[in-house]
Amino acid sequence: MTPARHRTLETTMNRLIRATLAGLIAAALVLELAGCGGDDRTGSPMSATPDPSRLAKQFADLVQRPDIDQATARYEAMSGQIRDALSRVYPDLRWRQTSQLTGAACGFGYPGLETDGEQRGLANWMAPGSIPDGRWDEAVQVVRTVALKYGFDKVVTTVSRPEDHEVVFSDLYDAELNFGSAVNTTLLVRTGCHLTAEAKKRGHPAFSPSGS
Repeated sequence: MTPARHRTLETTMNRLIRATLAGLIAAALVLELAGCGGDDRTGSPMSATPDPSRLAKQFADLVQRPDIDQATARYEAMSGQIRDALSRVYPDLRWRQTSQLTGAACGFGYPGLETDGEQRGLANWMAPGSIPDGRWDEAVQVVRTVALKYGFDKVVTTVSRPEDHEVVFSDLYDAELNFGSAVNTTLLVRTGCHLTAEAKKRGHPAFSPSGS
């Protein structure tokens, strides 16, 4: 294997690893908070207890979103349509699933909603082979056309090198759609924070700062 191909292979693998690690890191941070005990060694209180008004507002905001199962189904449908659209334009792409769906609590941004909220990393998809540099913009437009229908109206170019490209789309729920091409072509989706179906039906946080 040439040095150039080794670098691009390493880049592709790093993309796949990043998507999986994002959910695992969020879960680890939540576990770390749970084990803190609420005080530091000097006896000064730590902000382990969420502010009641902030908790209520965050829950109310999340109630306006689809629940995590609905969001997952919607994003999975989008991912499938994108793969189909790309395969029509680039018939040599043969997609295969390279990981399973993963889930984690929403993390530091939503203290007190650890049992009510969830974010997920959808199954990762990869197609052996790359999209030629001269057709990369065309491929991004194919993805954008589908992604816009699902509210992914923001896009950032994160990698732009010869034979190595990556863009990240996002929506108003902080979900991310990662599309890249180096040695292989990859498609990754991570949701933002959504309430579980049970929490949304309940209509209020499971955690009560007042203890009631």
